[in-house]
Amino acid sequence: MRPTLNKIACLLAITALSSFMATTVRAAQIGDSVFIAVSVENRVPLVVSNDPQDVAHFVLDDGIWLVSGQVNFLSLSTPAGTMFTAANIGVGSLSFEPPQTASITAEQVARLGNIIRNTSMVPRLIDVPDDTSVFLVAGSFNPNPNVSAWGFMTAVKIRNHVD
Repeated sequence: MRPTLNKIACLLAITALSSFMATTVRAAQIGDSVFIAVSVENRVPLVVSNDPQDVAHFVLDDGIWLVSGQVNFLSLSTPAGTMFTAANIGVGSLSFEPPQTASITAEQVARLGNIIRNTSMVPRLIDVPDDTSVFLVAGSFNPNPNVSAWGFMTAVKIRNHVD
């Protein structure tokens, strides 16, 4: 039995629709959350620099989001002196601005040793357009080249934009 032209057209339409649905990304609904974490086993080595460095990031759709996070630092064989670290949630780029969530810490180190420090960022509301990258950033300003970072970041959609 030969398939009719209508049956073939129907099969093609169903195939096209199913492939379209598989590639369509739905927008986040109010209350949806996004979470990313870097484990201690996968910590990110930091270079000694004044520049913020990417620990983790995700991309948000447009709307009002509540974001927060934490960066943990591990400094191995830290020499005596002052250890400076910084962390923030950068919106759209790697940055220690704005200061609402940025945290810069200085710690006097008395002798050679290993230091673990956590830095929690206060939650803050961000208003973003579609496809905005949000970064969990860290920095190490002390002379020890053996510093790494890990942590997590979360975002909860609070409100959609109203057109």
